[in-house]
Amino acid sequence: MELTAIVLVITSALLHAGWNILGKSNQSSGTAFFLASGLVAAILLTPYLGWYLVTVGIENLPGVFWQLLLLSGICQIIYLLGLGIAYKQADIGVIYPMARAMPVLMVGLGTVLIGYELSSNQWLGFMLITIGCLIVPLTSFIELKIKAYLNVGVLWAFIAAVGTTGYSIIDKEALTLLDTLSSSTVTSKHASIFYLGMQFWAIVIPLSLWLIVTKQNQEFRNAWMIRKNATIAGIMMGATYGLVLFAMTMTENVSLIVALRQVSIIFGVLMGIYFLNEKWHVTRGVGVILIALGLIVSL
Repeated sequence: MELTAIVLVITSALLHAGWNILGKSNQSSGTAFFLASGLVAAILLTPYLGWYLVTVGIENLPGVFWQLLLLSGICQIIYLLGLGIAYKQADIGVIYPMARAMPVLMVGLGTVLIGYELSSNQWLGFMLITIGCLIVPLTSFIELKIKAYLNVGVLWAFIAAVGTTGYSIIDKEALTLLDTLSSSTVTSKHASIFYLGMQFWAIVIPLSLWLIVTKQNQEFRNAWMIRKNATIAGIMMGATYGLVLFAMTMTENVSLIVALRQVSIIFGVLMGIYFLNEKWHVTRGVGVILIALGLIVSL
């Protein structure tokens, strides 16, 4: 990976851990929080979307791009709702590592299936990251048993991980399509920002329709009540994934991006202890070390 891409992803990871702290501390439902924060990001980016579509020409965007965008939005909703529900069940120090680490192997396998290659060192690094994340949630090594992970919070973290796996692979393919439209006026950087804005609308619109159809109108009122925190989180979410999308344009295999993003687990655990008064255990220290080693080996 290019050094610039590495710096972008690490910066993104710090922001990602930050808005997850806001999500955990928010007292409203996960649905309302992500609806409000997603809408803020979508609205802020809308003027840019207009410029891009006029410059490139909406008719030049292939039909498969819109299909990928819709699928990515659905995967994002699965991730956000899964994460929001999981946070209601357990500590961020438990849920955050699980939701962030499981996609490492999932995306690695997915990219291999669609034709990319991974070295033995990269697979070893991915394994270390995953093992580290299985240890981080424990309070003692005695708890290193299958039943320690058989709870509702981890189940929803797994669902969130499935969503992450889906949108990570899809987004890379969508950006590859947009790259064919690059010119001296519209570069891959412009395309990544455009895709970011479109993705937020792909999250907000289906989520809003689902709330209307299921008559959960209270969620709209809840979203308005938490608009201040949601605005901060929405800006952080936009910056977070915008940096990742830009890094994707510099890296051929998206699984390396997904692996490096797991440095956010270290940030998340430390922030959970500092801001939310969550406990520190030796197991969390060992897990963090394994994650760090995994990142070094895989890169």
